[in-house]
Amino acid sequence: MSDLVVLALKLLFLALLWLFVLFVGNVVRTDMFGRKLATNEAGELRPVSELKKQKRRSSRPAKKLPTRLRISRGKQEGLTVPLGEGVKIGRASDCQLVLDDDYVSTRHAQIVRTDTGYVVEDLGSTNGTYVNNERISTATPFGTTDTLRIGRTLMVVEK
Repeated sequence: MSDLVVLALKLLFLALLWLFVLFVGNVVRTDMFGRKLATNEAGELRPVSELKKQKRRSSRPAKKLPTRLRISRGKQEGLTVPLGEGVKIGRASDCQLVLDDDYVSTRHAQIVRTDTGYVVEDLGSTNGTYVNNERISTATPFGTTDTLRIGRTLMVVEK
């Protein structure tokens, strides 16, 4: 083989090797720090899809909504968190509800208040978010009769 062909093959192999190294580095970074999410004006994390669909809140009074999220089964059973405008759930320190569970992602899910009540949204977690034992992929309504499972932790909302 000519020296030019051997040099071209060496350079191609080197380029492929660097692409592999960059791909692995990106996977490790994403696993350690999570995906980047858009933020709204208040600095709250919101998936880009929700920012596009975000509507103005109506001025009419809201119906009686749940006020607390309670862990009903898991390592932190009995812990309650006020819902307010919403709750981020995960292992990261910036989440309002930090779960001590091996199956929970850094920023796993969030519960957001809407005009009609609360919705649960998975934030691209590895192991999924389940409402009433069904894995969710989009924003799903969540009320007092529903159960939320993240990892090995079960949660309910209370008034």
